[in-house]
This record gives sequence, C-alpha cells and structure tokens, in this order.
Amino acid sequence: MTQTTSDMPGKAPRRQPAEKPARARPKGSQRVYDALRYDIISLTIAPGSILEETALCRQYKVSRTPVREALIRLSSEGLVDLEPNRGASVATLQFIDVVDHYEAMEIFQPVTCHFAAVRSSPADIKTIKATLAKFCTAVERSDHEGIIRFNYDFHSAIATASHNGCIERGYRQMLVDKLRIAQHGLPSVTRHRATALADRFAGTMRISVRLVDAIEQGDASAAEEIARELNEYVRAQVVSRFSVGLGHQVQLPTAQRRTDGETRGQVVKLPARTRQRSGA
Repeated sequence: MTQTTSDMPGKAPRRQPAEKPARARPKGSQRVYDALRYDIISLTIAPGSILEETALCRQYKVSRTPVREALIRLSSEGLVDLEPNRGASVATLQFIDVVDHYEAMEIFQPVTCHFAAVRSSPADIKTIKATLAKFCTAVERSDHEGIIRFNYDFHSAIATASHNGCIERGYRQMLVDKLRIAQHGLPSVTRHRATALADRFAGTMRISVRLVDAIEQGDASAAEEIARELNEYVRAQVVSRFSVGLGHQVQLPTAQRRTDGETRGQVVKLPARTRQRSGA
C-alpha cells in the first residue's frame, strides 16, 4: 500500500512508493529436486550412481530433510531407486526399458499431438512456438544444456495443449526417459558431447517444425502422422548406436510393422554395421 508523509504543515502529503515484497526463494527441497533431476536426465550423474545424502547436503547446503523430500519425488518419477537400508541410486536404463519406451511412444506421441491439434488455444500455440524456437537455437549453437531443457519444454508444451490431464502426466513422464535414452553413446568430453548431441537432434528439429505447423493448422491427421515419423526417426537414431556397440546381439521389436498373424514376441535382428547418419 502506498504510504504518505508530510514535511511541512499545510502541505499536501507526499506519496512514498510502496515497498516491493521480497521475491520468495525456492524451497530447499525444490532446489535439490530441480538440480538433481536435470543432472540425471542429462546423464551428468550416470545411471546406477549412488546418491549419498550427506554429500548432497554439503553440495546444496541444506539439511537432510530437503534432500530426502527431493529423492522421494525423483523416485516417484522413476529416476531414483530407493531401497531400505541401502540408500538411493540413480535408476538404471535396461535394454527392455528402451524397447518398452518406443512401443509406448508409438501410442502416446500421436495421441498427444492429435489432441493438441484439436484443442490447442492461441496461447498454447504461442508457447509451443516459443519453446520450439529456443530448442532450435540450442541445436544450432550445440548448446548441450539448452537442447535437453528446451526439448523437454517443447514437448511438455504440446502435452499441455492436449488439455487432457492424464495424457499430459503420462507424456511428461515418458519425455524424461526419451531424453535419457537419446543421449546413449555420446562422447564423454564435454565439447564433443555437445556437438554429437546437436547432430543427433538436427533431424528431430526439422521434423518438429513440421509438427508444430500441423498443430497450429488444427490438422489432427497430419499431426499424428508427423508424430509417428518423429518417433520412428528418434528410434532409428538409438538403434544405430546400440547396433554399433552390440552388433547382432541387439534385437528390437517393430510393433508398427506386425501383421495380425505375428506374435508379440517377434523381433527383428539388426545387422552389425547398421548406422543411420545423424540429421538425415
């Protein structure tokens, strides 16, 4: 509220600007959660790493309670494993997790984009386009942190535009797995890692631009089709990395190509040298 003062009798009181309320700092548990979540998604903390509470308290300058609250939240998202009497560790990514992820994305991604095309508001489109622009800039600049953050924000904005809470929650959970899987096999040196990640996401960026156009036009069928194309492109990128490392041992299902007479367990064997050029 604006305050008034008077320096001299008979003079009109002078207005004093009201004091601005201090900006609230994020709670300790929120800060720890945000930092750990990003480090886990970006693979800064490797899958399987032990998360020692005392070390985390020193690192983030908080007590044990905020650390434990953050670990519990991350556990509920599948990013941290909590075991009684054994503490916390970063959740690992098993090969079957990769298989399950891309099968589920074949369903979730087209449906999410379909709903976004049908239900998105002008405000939704503005947010989607803004986050896409940030993602594209990060790819062009080989900005490792920006690629991870803005790719998540971009797809999260599409999920919000679906205006279906269940789809939104499920899709956001899958985005976390998507980003962890997408970084498989990147170089360990930071500079080379950023360049390799940008190369890997170059094709994703181009398909995403077309996807946003379809959503903005309200073309649900086109949005679905482009979403399937995007999922298949990303899947092919990951397959090529696994195949280089594991050769003929790697087998991935091709659910989208099954006929009615095929069984759920059918797989396709990858050639040892199969590798798709990034950004194709």
